Amino acid sequence: MRDPGREGVEPPVQPSLSGAATRGFLWTTLAWGGNRLVVLALTALLARLLVPEDFGLVTAGLTIITFFDAALDLGVGYALVYEQERGINERVRLAAGLNLALSASICVLGIAASPLIARLFGESDQTAIFAALFLYPLFRGASQVNDAVLKRDMQFKKRTVADLTRAGVRVAVSVPLALTGFGAWSIALGIIAGEAVCTLIMWSLVPIRPDFRLRWARIKTLVSFGGAVTGVRVLGSFRSSVDYLFIGSILGSAALGYYGMGYRLPELIIANVLWIFTTVAFPVYARARKDGIERLRATMLRATRLVALFGLAAGVTLAVLAPLAIPVVFSATWEPAIVPMALVSLALACQSLGWASGDVFSALGRPGLLLVLDVPATILVTIAFGFAAHTSIAAVAAVHIGFEIVYAIIRVTMAIRVTGVSAVSMLRTLAPGFVTGAAVAVVGLPLRSVLPENSFWSLLLLTVVCGAVIAVVGGLTARREVQGVLGAVRNRGNRAPEPAAA
Repeated sequence: MRDPGREGVEPPVQPSLSGAATRGFLWTTLAWGGNRLVVLALTALLARLLVPEDFGLVTAGLTIITFFDAALDLGVGYALVYEQERGINERVRLAAGLNLALSASICVLGIAASPLIARLFGESDQTAIFAALFLYPLFRGASQVNDAVLKRDMQFKKRTVADLTRAGVRVAVSVPLALTGFGAWSIALGIIAGEAVCTLIMWSLVPIRPDFRLRWARIKTLVSFGGAVTGVRVLGSFRSSVDYLFIGSILGSAALGYYGMGYRLPELIIANVLWIFTTVAFPVYARARKDGIERLRATMLRATRLVALFGLAAGVTLAVLAPLAIPVVFSATWEPAIVPMALVSLALACQSLGWASGDVFSALGRPGLLLVLDVPATILVTIAFGFAAHTSIAAVAAVHIGFEIVYAIIRVTMAIRVTGVSAVSMLRTLAPGFVTGAAVAVVGLPLRSVLPENSFWSLLLLTVVCGAVIAVVGGLTARREVQGVLGAVRNRGNRAPEPAAA
């Protein structure tokens, strides 16, 4: 019997899984978008009530804490999603106990080290606030297994409720405290309170009785899988911040400001959507794997086509818009950010090519393959950023493009070998993205050259034209996938019920 994946024929994906994936993506987008809008509005308000030093103090503390965030559960949540078991069994309870113990340990160690951290940032008289901020990883880690169960069972609507409540509590706590003169404490306590309430909601949605017994054999199976996933996450987090470290230390704060501004729109529109996709993709791939390798191949190819189409279309569009978007949106003061924005946009477009294949390795139980790739990749790109930072912020942004092109080629090649999909099928899958991106460039660049500069109406017209090109070309070249997404959104009445969490 012929292998459909190797012949370039995509077996149909069952509507129930396709619809669940689309709805999961939409609910996750709602949670992310709602949080972003609320936090943006809150930041704008607090910026008028507090002084920059207050924001800087909290940011310094969160910078340290963020490093622990990528490894907060040692990847045991990923192991639970991969296994695709049902209900709250002994492994889930053991994972919850392990996670609580790890979160509590980080909290205690952080509080003990808070005087050292405060001195590191030159804020020796603010030890208390650094200590308080370490309650954040305690509460966040305490609900990560509960969150993993919701992902495993694809109950993304319930996750949305918890995420939006977190944002609302943060506003309800921070604003009154800022108005009554609590300064940096108003930001810190808002963050802590939001995470604490979210944890309580997660506990109520997925009740788990933690098992604290040291069952080393079972712990080893959880951590051995999750450890590789955690390693990939930590390395990815490092790669996403090491360019900032080099620019800030070598070129100075002004250059870092321009570079960060150039990153703002590409990160908001492309990078965050890719991370939203990852939240949904892993449980979807894991469930598809249970139905057989052919279904996993079809699911990966469909996801790859959509993600590449979005990434290339959005990346090229932002690169075309950069000379107009930076001065219009952020003012002419930020014009040095134009070139970095264009280059970073193209880099993230390249990143999207292999993005959808990343979770396939974990779904197949082989996350260590990505770790083997990511270790040398991280070392090489770090060295490249170090050299480029001695030249300019544009050179640093250019390193992104070169790295993402090579990394995407290697990752897609690895995915082809692991899943058995043919190279022809993969190229056919990526083709709509390339065609759409090229069409945007062919239409958008000449039009931009004749439009008035620094004009809102020029930016609006160019955005509308690029959007129309994407809708027409993308709709024609990836009609099946686009229709499937639209159908899943409309066909709410026919969807299969979500499985129970417990």
